[in-house]
Amino acid sequence: MSARGVLWIARANLRADRRGALLNATAACVGAAALVFILALGMGVSQAARRMFPADARLVEVIPAGVALGGVLGGGRLDDAAVARLGRLPGVEQAWPRLSLRVPVAASRAPTGLDYNWPPGMTLQIPVVGVAPGLVQGDVRAGRAFADPGPGGGPIPVLLSRRLLEVYDKTIAPAWNVRRLPPGLSIVGLQLPVRVGFSIVPQKTEDRVYEARLELAGLSDRVPLYMLAMPLDTVRRLHREYGKPDAGYTQVTLLARRPDDVPSIMAAVRRMGFSVDEGERSAAERVGTVVAVTTGALALLAGVMCALAALAIAQSLSASVRGRTREIAVLEAVGAAPADVRAVVLAEAALVGLVGGAVGTALAVVAARIADAAAARALPDFPFRPDTFFALPPWLVVLGVAVPAAAAVVGALAPAAFAARIDPARTLS
Repeated sequence: MSARGVLWIARANLRADRRGALLNATAACVGAAALVFILALGMGVSQAARRMFPADARLVEVIPAGVALGGVLGGGRLDDAAVARLGRLPGVEQAWPRLSLRVPVAASRAPTGLDYNWPPGMTLQIPVVGVAPGLVQGDVRAGRAFADPGPGGGPIPVLLSRRLLEVYDKTIAPAWNVRRLPPGLSIVGLQLPVRVGFSIVPQKTEDRVYEARLELAGLSDRVPLYMLAMPLDTVRRLHREYGKPDAGYTQVTLLARRPDDVPSIMAAVRRMGFSVDEGERSAAERVGTVVAVTTGALALLAGVMCALAALAIAQSLSASVRGRTREIAVLEAVGAAPADVRAVVLAEAALVGLVGGAVGTALAVVAARIADAAAARALPDFPFRPDTFFALPPWLVVLGVAVPAAAAVVGALAPAAFAARIDPARTLS
């Protein structure tokens, strides 16, 4: 019997038993909807967590130990020799030092070229860290340089954390009643007038204060959330100008060749007498673990629902096949082979599973949109709030249709085998 003939008979049987087909399709629909909704929610929350904690799996942040035995173990001070030793550790590809600027920098005017309602009398102290250009080279916008311009050489290039923009727009700007900044890279190139050497803290202002400009060269996730990053050579130059000693680097960022090398690198760093800053990495791992475990448990529940749907389809098809014994016997008497009968029963289950899966997937998508709309109305506009809490890649839609169909076919194996064993001579005699 041709595939077209099998499908024609299967559709005819389903039309003859509309109630049973509807119940089976409903069971498959519920399983598919639960599976798609739960997986989409889990992936959406995971994406939101990665946006909040953009931890790079290959980076290791080294900081001086709280209690250092530097003279005994060779650790404690992050100087050039220590950076060289860290860079030679097995599995380390690059080592980039960071140095906090010890010269105060303050801004009391709005960036030039930006229509911004800077509050009168407000002076903003700007924390700055110097970073090696190699650490942020992928974040500097094309056509701009991230290098020390030298004394009187023009604006100092700086990088800003992408997350800080969102924190500012969602919390600081509403609290201070000031205008929000334009989104993303559109603010790259803005210049902020600053006073180098000036501090809002009494008796912390340096003897020499001069005007300078900071120019935004890009946005980076490798910049600390509440700091600006400027070239490491600029920080060293300013320290020399103001007589500030470079008492060792504040942090060294190691780039591992592979994520699998990170645990051994962290162990080696601790043996050298340094500490590893696991703040954001630990937070990202904890959030990821919680989301993965929760999603896995709920996905397992959805899988159980699909299995129950398969059992319901198996039971329904078994009853249907037993009720159609004579009909099947007549079919075999006119030339249908047992394999054709088995194919018809399996085709009925597949059609029910496909229809139920398609409807369930569509319902899950609609439910996700409704949940997003409800969240948008109910939740406040907090930083990192995602536009959607659901991720619906195309493969998930395919999975939502395929899993119930496969479960239905598996559930129909026993009824199909029973139908194929019907003896037309004995049944019709």
